[in-house]
Amino acid sequence: MKTTVLLALLGQIILVHTIVANAQPATEPMETKRLAAAEKNDRPHTEVLVFKHPGLLNSGAELDFVKAKIKAGAEPWAAMFDRLKNSGYGNLNWTPHPLAVVNANGNDASIENEDAKAAYAHALLWYFTDNADYAKKSAEILDAWSAKLTNHASSDRQKAVVAAWCGSVFPLAAEILRSSYPGWTTNETRQFSAMLNRAFLPLIFPGNATFNGNWELSMSDALLCIGVFNEDAATFNRGVFLWRKRVPAYFYLTSDGPMPIRPYGTAEMDADAAIYNFWYKPNRYFDGLCQETRRDFGHHMQMGFASAVNTAEIAYHQGLDLYAENDHRLMAAMEFQAGALLRQPVSAELFPDGFVASDILPTWEIAYNHYHNRRGFALPLTETLIRTKVRPSDFTAMCNLAWESMTHAELDAASSRPDSPQKAPTGK
Repeated sequence: MKTTVLLALLGQIILVHTIVANAQPATEPMETKRLAAAEKNDRPHTEVLVFKHPGLLNSGAELDFVKAKIKAGAEPWAAMFDRLKNSGYGNLNWTPHPLAVVNANGNDASIENEDAKAAYAHALLWYFTDNADYAKKSAEILDAWSAKLTNHASSDRQKAVVAAWCGSVFPLAAEILRSSYPGWTTNETRQFSAMLNRAFLPLIFPGNATFNGNWELSMSDALLCIGVFNEDAATFNRGVFLWRKRVPAYFYLTSDGPMPIRPYGTAEMDADAAIYNFWYKPNRYFDGLCQETRRDFGHHMQMGFASAVNTAEIAYHQGLDLYAENDHRLMAAMEFQAGALLRQPVSAELFPDGFVASDILPTWEIAYNHYHNRRGFALPLTETLIRTKVRPSDFTAMCNLAWESMTHAELDAASSRPDSPQKAPTGK
């Protein structure tokens, strides 16, 4: 028995090291001054030696804070809790539909993502109510998938981003269960961990330098989720590495120079014309512009932004402050995009062909809580967007974004907000 366990463990170690070796780019892109900021750390290195649990999007103390607010009937938590409990995701009759191979080009992707969100929903409801039926349902969903799923497939690279989205959500449920529900056994936990290594990690570990940035940032999110749950430093550090390379190349600052920083790991965007096309031909680069802003005026920008913030939040709970490394970029993007989503006029000089703001996605709360409540920055447009649009909306979950207004609204407001908030940078 011991020999079998040791051989299995050795096999997992070899797999991880093989993925690490294969994930490194064969050649590095041409060095330029604009790339220097993204090249400070050329290879992943150890960032976390001892993992904290629960330690993904919420710490145990934060979950207890929200639980107390719900129990007291305080807002906005109580209303958000009722909305989740009464939604389909919170229905105890939910039936999982696990697949052996997820076809990412078809309806399979939606089936997997819906089950992942349901597992997370029931894990949250278990934690906030102490009703073990919710824990059992979450465990049922996780066990069904971990017993069956072997891979994701597609005719293109869509399988990687689908794996990233679901690989960012399944572990949220599992992390809560393992930390709070004794009924989820060690064998079930190991089975789930093996699924993450088998069906998700090989697809997301390499990253994706040449696609729109929301893809690679969702991979960073999933890598940190998996790294923490599996206590796998190589995976965690790979996610940090990709985040540090992509964020400066996704959110522009005028201090970068006349052109954006190039994505790491490819030479395809070395020419100014190539990066101009990659950024959807902006009339001018300005603080707060995102690589995908002009793609659809905010929809995919919010997806990339949310994944970047989720990654930073997980790292923060593990003792690594990624937020501080790019606070100017992230806050400038927040305030510019929030203003546009509030239908404030956007400069014709910046967008001479007009700016039709996209839909509002169920994100914003995690970043706002960190920068405003923890750090004390004034973010008036983001605050207005959250209070008037995000919290009242019934649109509360999609892809790897889920129930932020319940889990992160005002988490640190009482203890950290200064009397005179600092002024945050804004787009120009």
